[in-house]
Amino acid sequence: MFALKTKKRFALALALLAAMLFFALPALAEDPFSFSLSVEPASLTEPGPVTVSVRVVNNSGADLTEPVSLQDPDGQVVTAFGDGGQALIKNGDYVAAQHTYNVTQEQLNAGKLTYTLSYNQVDANGEVVVQTLAKSADVAYTGTNVDLTVNRTIDPEVVRSGKTVNVQYELYNAGNVEIKNIRVRENSSISGTNQTVAALAPGERKTIQFTATMGNNAMTSAGKVTYTAGDKTETISVPEIEIPKASPGLVLGDILTADKTAITNGETVTLTLTIKNNGNITYSNISVSDADYGEIFTNLTLGPGETLIKEKQFTLDKTTAFKYTVTLPDNTGSTNTVTSNEVKISVYDPSQVLVLSVIADASTTAISIAPADVAFTLTVTNNSAFEAKKIVLSHGATNFYTIDKLPSGESTTVTRNFSVSQAGKFRFTATAKDALDNTVSFDSNEIVLTYAAPVITATMAPIPTVGPLVTETVAPIEVLEPVKLKTNQALRIAAFALGGLFAASFLLFLVSTVVRAKKRSASSKAYDHMDLVEKRDYTEPAKYSVEMTPAEAELAAMEREARKEQEQAQDLPSDAILKEEAPAAPGSEDNAGYRLTRAESTVFDTPIEAPAAEEPADAAQPARHRRSARNAGEAEAPSEDE
Repeated sequence: MFALKTKKRFALALALLAAMLFFALPALAEDPFSFSLSVEPASLTEPGPVTVSVRVVNNSGADLTEPVSLQDPDGQVVTAFGDGGQALIKNGDYVAAQHTYNVTQEQLNAGKLTYTLSYNQVDANGEVVVQTLAKSADVAYTGTNVDLTVNRTIDPEVVRSGKTVNVQYELYNAGNVEIKNIRVRENSSISGTNQTVAALAPGERKTIQFTATMGNNAMTSAGKVTYTAGDKTETISVPEIEIPKASPGLVLGDILTADKTAITNGETVTLTLTIKNNGNITYSNISVSDADYGEIFTNLTLGPGETLIKEKQFTLDKTTAFKYTVTLPDNTGSTNTVTSNEVKISVYDPSQVLVLSVIADASTTAISIAPADVAFTLTVTNNSAFEAKKIVLSHGATNFYTIDKLPSGESTTVTRNFSVSQAGKFRFTATAKDALDNTVSFDSNEIVLTYAAPVITATMAPIPTVGPLVTETVAPIEVLEPVKLKTNQALRIAAFALGGLFAASFLLFLVSTVVRAKKRSASSKAYDHMDLVEKRDYTEPAKYSVEMTPAEAELAAMEREARKEQEQAQDLPSDAILKEEAPAAPGSEDNAGYRLTRAESTVFDTPIEAPAAEEPADAAQPARHRRSARNAGEAEAPSEDE
């Protein structure tokens, strides 16, 4: 039991000792002073002076009764610290000092400077002990670093004729050695002379400036900078750059437009500002304002070749005239102020609004030749609450009709013939004044005329195919003059008359052709033919004759009378031979002879009586079809007519 109690007491003692050490260590480890040190410059190319800054704070918890002192890396007292190198510092207070120290090559090689703070402290035996606190600052050895930076600025960037331009060079020593004898030269377009800076320490900067006046042509800037660092001479070339002559090119016509110029009370209208820059000047921080509505736009930019488009909506309850004021500062150093055109927005009571509808129609939507006559019909309807007067109808810049008046809710139709120069799109406009004497225009629907090749018929000569006309823009319409209109009408009437005469002639030709064909067919069927029979016998004509119609009989009688009169008038030697009847050849075969017959006619089918017996056998046949018999056994071949 005793041993156990002893062990417990020993463990408790150890725990108490550990706790005492735990709370005592921070107090023992904490220095009574905080010490900071800095060096400028922090790098050197060679041994030389630096500026050292020191700051000492009393953190001991009590005012010092003994002074503290500061020593440099060489062990020398820093007299700039406190009073001659010593300082009594109150609790929580500090002392700062700054002095110049010459850094040695050995210290540069080591890369640091060490300062020491000395103070007195009483130990546990009551004796005074000197304590030291050291602090180091880095210092780098970099060698020689020559670095001259040259920045050129041109103001303004674009110069108006007769105005001055400033070419400025900023010289900055970014190295760690001094730069001497700096000379800057500009080319002849700007100056052609030198400007000199004697010396430039590390971290130092200086500015020099050249001034020139812009003439009629652009100028160029090109710089050449020479300087000396140590025993070396260096040169920096600044690239050539053009300084353009200002060429203003703002397009300032009707820069303000509105989507509507007439609205009813409480409606919204959109105004659009459009400014085009065709010059080489840049405009920045542009502001736009209106006398009634104040500032509209701010901080706008418009560069060369750009177009500025800005829209703004306004809800109006009264007629308002807008006129913008535009302020345009530019990169030539000038500020321009322009005033836009005025845009008047008429605000109506609904009963004062003029509303017309225009419906267009055409007699054809395709033409085969150009120019072509086309009749256009326009139907204009007055949808207003009042009578519309002096409604002018037009196409493009051509006015072709005026409607004197059109009551509310009524329509009127106007038809006019136009000579269309080519196929394309056509739209008409109706223009009139409203109740507030403002001119208002209304467009019709769009009509498209296409090109169609002419149709070729069997009765007309082939017409070469012509390709369709290429339409790039809306074709204008030319209004026919009275003389031209009458000429075209006369030509059309003449063409119709000639066409009628040609059709009648062609019809008569067809009828006569048919009649002649029928007569030729009937005549062919009335001709006599020779047929092969069993025997040839001219003594019995009645037996071998054919039946004739009354017309044929009358024709045969007339031919006989004519022949007799001819024979009485002139008796040819051959007539006697023809009149004689040839006797049958002795010993001839019955089936070797010919006889005259008349073919059956499909046209004349009425039978007639045989001629009298006292007439010769051959008299019953037409004289032009009689043939003399040849030797027995031979036959004369009939011609194509027979």
